[in-house]
Amino acid sequence: MTFLNRQIRFIASVKRKVLVGLMLGVFLSFIIIFLEPFDTDQFHSDHKLLVLSIFGILIFSAFVIYSSLENLWYFRVRKVWRVSHEIISTILFFLFSGSMIYLYNGLLINQQSYSLGSHLRYLGTIVLLMIPVIAPVMLYLRQQFGELILPLASNSIRLIGENKHEILTLEKKNLLFVKAFENYVEICFVDESNKVVSKTFRQTLSNVSQQIPSLEKCHRSYLVNLITVKEIIGNSQSAKIAFVQGEKEIPLSKTYYKQIKNRMV
Repeated sequence: MTFLNRQIRFIASVKRKVLVGLMLGVFLSFIIIFLEPFDTDQFHSDHKLLVLSIFGILIFSAFVIYSSLENLWYFRVRKVWRVSHEIISTILFFLFSGSMIYLYNGLLINQQSYSLGSHLRYLGTIVLLMIPVIAPVMLYLRQQFGELILPLASNSIRLIGENKHEILTLEKKNLLFVKAFENYVEICFVDESNKVVSKTFRQTLSNVSQQIPSLEKCHRSYLVNLITVKEIIGNSQSAKIAFVQGEKEIPLSKTYYKQIKNRMV
């Protein structure tokens, strides 16, 4: 069971999904057109190359569609993707992509009527035989282009922006506040040298709140980490929040004044 629980890489980026899907499509097209498995050499058509190339397009489309839906699972397991997840997901992918190929091959090329029995036989023969050929390539590409996000320690938080490489991991006690402006957020925190610094990510305040639910809204443009607050200065009409570290102060709006004040008691 230790092997099945081992964390591995996962492709969350849409661009990388498309790239891997394209590689799989080209690989499958090459196999079908040039190696001619499963009596492909017996197939005759005025547009044979195009007809056979569509198998590659189907596997590309199936991978992009399925792996995009797979992201829902990935976020549900909090971005900790394990070997057991990969095995189950691979089986589901081949059932999905095999069904797409069956419908194209049976209904469009061979112009046969749909039959559940023939559908299952196709999955149990043609698709099953293709798994040892395609699966190793797909699994290799998924690991090459995937990312590994290690689970956070209980005293840590992670904030992820929309742009590539926008990931910030901190101890909870070091995050002061997050400020929104236009399509970006400014993250103010205490760095390793005990200085108050900030980083700007492309992200929305609502998404930051979802990523770090412990933050409290204190203004329409601010989220604050209450464990770093020193005091509230002023009354509800012109209140400001001061922090234990640094000299920065942020506004506390009348709307959230009572809520924040009560939380600090």
